[in-house]
Amino acid sequence: MKRFFATLLTVTFTAVAAAQHPSLLLTERGVAEIRAARGEVPAFDRSLEATLRGADDALAQPIVVPQPKDGGGGYTHEQHKLNYYRMFDCGVAYQMTGEAKYARYVVDMLLAYAELYPTLGYHPVKLSGVPGRIFWQTLNESVWLVHTAIAYDCVYDCLTVKERRIVEERLFRPYADFVMNGTSDNRANNAVFNRMHNHGTWATAAVGMIGMAMGDDDLVDRALYGSDKTGRTGGFIRQLDCLFSPDGYFTEGAYYQRYAIWPFVVFAQCIEHKRPEIGIFRYRDGIIPKAVATLTQLAYEGRFLRFNDALDKGYDAQELIYAVDIAYNADPSNKQLLDIAARYQNKFLPTDAGYAVARDIARGEAEPLRFRSALYRDGREGDEGGIAVMRSTDPALNSLVTLKATSHGLSHGHYDKLTMAYYDNGNEVLTDYGAARFINIEAKYKGHYTRENKSFAMQTVAHNTLVVDGRSHFDGDIKRSSKYHSEIFFADFERPAVQIVSAVERNACEGVTMRRTTAYVTTDFLQYPLILDVVKAESAEEHRYDLPYWYNGHMISLDFPYERALRSMTTLGERNGYQHLWVEAEGRNTASSTSCFTWLVGDRFYSLSTATTPQTELRLVRAGANDPDFNLRGEPAYFIRENGKRNHTFCSALESHGTYDLQVEQSANLTASCRGVEMLVDTPECTVARFTFEGGRTVTLCVAYMGDGSSVHEAEAGGEQFEWTGYYDVRM
Repeated sequence: MKRFFATLLTVTFTAVAAAQHPSLLLTERGVAEIRAARGEVPAFDRSLEATLRGADDALAQPIVVPQPKDGGGGYTHEQHKLNYYRMFDCGVAYQMTGEAKYARYVVDMLLAYAELYPTLGYHPVKLSGVPGRIFWQTLNESVWLVHTAIAYDCVYDCLTVKERRIVEERLFRPYADFVMNGTSDNRANNAVFNRMHNHGTWATAAVGMIGMAMGDDDLVDRALYGSDKTGRTGGFIRQLDCLFSPDGYFTEGAYYQRYAIWPFVVFAQCIEHKRPEIGIFRYRDGIIPKAVATLTQLAYEGRFLRFNDALDKGYDAQELIYAVDIAYNADPSNKQLLDIAARYQNKFLPTDAGYAVARDIARGEAEPLRFRSALYRDGREGDEGGIAVMRSTDPALNSLVTLKATSHGLSHGHYDKLTMAYYDNGNEVLTDYGAARFINIEAKYKGHYTRENKSFAMQTVAHNTLVVDGRSHFDGDIKRSSKYHSEIFFADFERPAVQIVSAVERNACEGVTMRRTTAYVTTDFLQYPLILDVVKAESAEEHRYDLPYWYNGHMISLDFPYERALRSMTTLGERNGYQHLWVEAEGRNTASSTSCFTWLVGDRFYSLSTATTPQTELRLVRAGANDPDFNLRGEPAYFIRENGKRNHTFCSALESHGTYDLQVEQSANLTASCRGVEMLVDTPECTVARFTFEGGRTVTLCVAYMGDGSSVHEAEAGGEQFEWTGYYDVRM
């Protein structure tokens, strides 16, 4: 057994009982088990060896603790990041080898920071209302402290009493106080610390973990229960209560659930080791393991669904390695996590949890990850709408449709009520732009979100949803948007040939009720499943209704005449994201009541057939206008516009078809099978739409907007009677 230490603290310190080290992510028992098992689990050995190489690389370089100067991606920013990774590696290396040189490196680094930190004011790069000292924002300060707390825990026994006093008095305590309280002239940090937000989670984890490493129960209590220790205004426990729905959905969306899950699982693991009586992994019906499981479902081909502020991240992100390892260690019954670790990560934390995952994979305990169609409710009570995910049930297919009908999503939410996205054949087909940001590329706005994130990426027109009068939902006002949420009217994923969801939004556009019903339909006459999309707008006043479909791939054809902008292009508008849209082509279909747009993604064709009139304006647009710094990706969209309408329903069929083989220079089934889209009935009570395909085959969608699952509905069109029970019916 390692000896216990009793640290003499000054009168300004909190007197605490002596503690055992390591006891945060690593434990004495876990270290002994890992040491004894070297050579028995090769996959874990490789991960551990990578950590040890990182430690050796650190020792080969001088300790550099520069004066903070740069924003994200700049030299000083990246050096301070590198320093906490190096301290982490060396702390683990000391525990695994017992070699004092690794501990000495961490101690010397901490002493260097203890010398620098008292001299620092606010960071010179002023891009945040919550500025840091070492980094440009306090969020990064918290991340630094989380990693450093683990390193300190690993080498704690190697510091002299004097060194501990220097490091804790000059660095850790003022650092924790800054993260928790800010300064006398800027108390923004205190608001963040008590805020229900991923920044707040990182802050509470940072303060709590360094408190645990030092043995300061007061700091730990403030991290758990808010700066006032009541649990009513902030703290980690309240964050667990407020930020996740009962289904484990994180209100900021999948991308930020990926980011926030890191401090949630890391701090939870520390709590489980230091305060097991809390039962943190069982808290709120096991909300932390549930959140990890839900996050793994909000992905396609191992990449997270990109709604709200989001970039391209997936199961191989370092956050997910922490999440999978720690969640499995907490609940070994979820053997599907082992499949994620084995197939997508093949890396393991050099900790007790990482070893448990690698060991059980080696024992053959992994179960294949099973994806499912589901509705993930939003809101702490699960009553603020949700995300619908509809997946192919045929294992030979690989497709997914989403409908987003949630609350705003805090500061990272977008104005995109009832937006949808489509993934198929390994590709994003109908896209969500995500975020306009270049993380840690200093030349791109110091690594911060670019200006175009607010002027375009957040705006309604950047999404596959209804835009009224060229204005963003809630006029782009986050305070208004945060007061409301969309509603899921019904969802049914149980029928083998039909999955369907219908949602309503009554507040995003003043005086307009929006409804969207999206169905994933498998027929016996089409090559691939069919997506039916009905977007309904109702109002007492006339409006201009725009419905963009942002797509990935290459335009193939339009089945109506159009004019191409060959010499010069104009923008589609002047504000609300329209100023960023170049108009590349425009036309109208005067020959048919159905208009079809076809494009190619990878080796498959996609056709969107929509009910139109000769007055319907149809355009091809592309992002990138009024973008002087080339921050926007030049993504294309198919744009459908209806002018001067009180009520209008956009009705479309999205069809996947054909093949394109570049190697043998062959294509097949190039054109859509859909021959017509017809609105048979469209009233406030219901919609009946018929989709006719080659050979006279039809699919008829009946949707009710009133009643419940047992209500009987009737409609008539052209002498044809329609009757169904429940919310909907699909006839083929």
